[in-house]
Amino acid sequence: MPALPKKLAILAGGGTLPKNVAEACRRESIPALLVNLGGAADAWIGEYDPLDIALGQVGRLLETLKAEGCDAITMAGPLTRPQLSKVRFDWQGAKLLPRVTQLFRKGDDALLRGIAEMFEEHGFRVVGPEMLLGDILVTPGVMTKSSPTDDAIEDIAIGRKILSALGPHDVGQAVVVADGVCMAIEAAEGTAQMLQRVSTLRAVERASGVLVKLPKPNQDRRVDLPTIGPQTIDAASDAHLAGIAVEAGNGFIIDREDTIRRCDEAGLFLIGLTPPDL
Repeated sequence: MPALPKKLAILAGGGTLPKNVAEACRRESIPALLVNLGGAADAWIGEYDPLDIALGQVGRLLETLKAEGCDAITMAGPLTRPQLSKVRFDWQGAKLLPRVTQLFRKGDDALLRGIAEMFEEHGFRVVGPEMLLGDILVTPGVMTKSSPTDDAIEDIAIGRKILSALGPHDVGQAVVVADGVCMAIEAAEGTAQMLQRVSTLRAVERASGVLVKLPKPNQDRRVDLPTIGPQTIDAASDAHLAGIAVEAGNGFIIDREDTIRRCDEAGLFLIGLTPPDL
């Protein structure tokens, strides 16, 4: 098992994942520096005396991390990809601009992988949130009272094929398939807005269809693994889906107990796909 960080920099985006990592650091007595990237983090971050930093302040960020004695970083929570023309870079960021420009022309996985490599080049180890959150990974099998029907299993298989075909193009990690029909593919808007889109398309008498979330082929596991949480469950219920499928060991469940409870209350199944299922 890799050694725990001496001091961890948590580059915080939106949602509760970065908060969970920060709380785990407190429990394990691991010093941490919270970094509020471009104001993306929610209000909770104010409790941690964060470093507020604009997306283009590369030099200031690196200098502060070194001065604070951080030896590792983790990137947690979603960020809205900014328009590159509106990012104001400091002098060190400006030196990286040609490289950053090339990364912005690629998909999210390639962009985040490139950012991780930049941190590594400056001596920081990049770790995934699961290093501190042992119970965050999706576990194999059905985790809820409801189980997928034969129709749902077929929808999952179709969703897997779609994501497998799109994966090399670095498009998205999620798809909704209902009764054999692809209802939506996740793009830049993210899972929540994709599900909102599905909810406006459907007028159904019974719940059907599955949200399938899988990592992209050869995805860097340290950054941006497929993630679900309580809000995902609420959105899936609003979209009248029957369940959710995520690859076991390659996806995160935020607030596991609450997420599973909401699934049971909504009658949704939640399954961690194992290799035979894939």
